[in-house]
Amino acid sequence: MRTKAQIEQLKRIPITHYLSEQGFQPVKTQGVELVYYSPKNEEHTPSFFVNPQKNVFHDYSGVGEQGDIIRLVQYVKDCSFMQAVETLEVIKPDATQSFSFSGQVSYQEKQSAVKIISVQPLRNRVLLAYVASRKISDHIAVTYLQEVHYQVGEKQYYAVGFGNDKGGYELRSQYFKGCTTPKWFTLITGQETNAVNVFEGVFDFLSCCEWFNVLKLKNPTIVLNSLSFLSNALPITSKFVTINAFFDNDHSGKRALERLIQAGVNVKDCSHYYPNSKDLNEHLLHHHIT
Repeated sequence: MRTKAQIEQLKRIPITHYLSEQGFQPVKTQGVELVYYSPKNEEHTPSFFVNPQKNVFHDYSGVGEQGDIIRLVQYVKDCSFMQAVETLEVIKPDATQSFSFSGQVSYQEKQSAVKIISVQPLRNRVLLAYVASRKISDHIAVTYLQEVHYQVGEKQYYAVGFGNDKGGYELRSQYFKGCTTPKWFTLITGQETNAVNVFEGVFDFLSCCEWFNVLKLKNPTIVLNSLSFLSNALPITSKFVTINAFFDNDHSGKRALERLIQAGVNVKDCSHYYPNSKDLNEHLLHHHIT
């Protein structure tokens, strides 16, 4: 039996050190956090965040797993609390460990967060071309997306922005996928029906509008902007008889579907609309008729 003091000592092992020993290195910084590709789920865009100062993690690639280093080992290894403790007991961390990006920036140095300069109607030709490359028509795009000009450090950029219910934005362009804080889900009103639509991301939602050739879906719609907000959205979904779930055809999407079923709600798995594609936008890209 380990003492509380021994457990607390293990919790002080840097998560960055554990990930490094597992072969994972940070790919960028965002504010005071390090961003990795998830050690648990396959993803094309890194969305696994580590705060070295607090020594905690948050994996946005799945259903929002987060916690300290013991919880991380349990999560990655699919093991019990005591098995995670035993794993950490053999680790000898280097307390002075630091990470350098291009030999210049360590995680201790303060990094500038995304700062919004202006938000305006979507008119930029480059951004409209990017949206068109995702097979989303202009009239749908300008209804739900805005043109966001933002700054990171001393440099200024622009991207299409999709606002959430707390005032933050999902930012997308040909070269960038990110967000501003606070990150949250987005509720889009609809007719008073018995069903609510739930999408993982904004381009899944826009693709649904495009696929069914409508400017607005009949049912109220929630765009989670990350599966980690599924639990936060449950109080809203509980007001409806049916949830139409448009989740990805991957492990995380299936787990999210199972969570809804376990919550006792009536769920309609709408992935049958895109059976051979990862998500609705990929399906639209492969089957779009011009």
